[in-house]
Amino acid sequence: MIKKHEGLRLKPYRDTEGYLTIGYGHNLHEGITLEQAKLLLKSDLARAVADLKEIFRERWAQFPKEIQVALIDMMFNLGKGKFLGFKKMIKALEEGDYRRAAEEMRDSLWCRQVKGRCEELAQLVERGGEGGVRVASTNPAHPPVG
Repeated sequence: MIKKHEGLRLKPYRDTEGYLTIGYGHNLHEGITLEQAKLLLKSDLARAVADLKEIFRERWAQFPKEIQVALIDMMFNLGKGKFLGFKKMIKALEEGDYRRAAEEMRDSLWCRQVKGRCEELAQLVERGGEGGVRVASTNPAHPPVG
């Protein structure tokens, strides 16, 4: 009955009282719970991994885990559309030139905007190509976030 009366809206909207609402009348006025945030993160990470697998195809599984973690973080931050704008970085990754890929990451407006995040991810890409870094998780569905 609630689904029928509330209706489904997949994008945020203002209800009749002016509260930001989404889904089946879920009011965002008081925020979300930690569990809801974790579910959203899990869903967003799965989408990022799926997008990367689509872009890199069979090459994705061949990337060292450090590089996968860095790319998941970058995709999560940028979204697929903006990530695809990194054509030179993507080409360098496909060619296995991880140093050049890291340089392309650094040579971007995105890097200037996110500063430390970019440098940390670029270093992961560089060192991942050398096999010199271990990451906490090797499961792309649950990469470390932070």
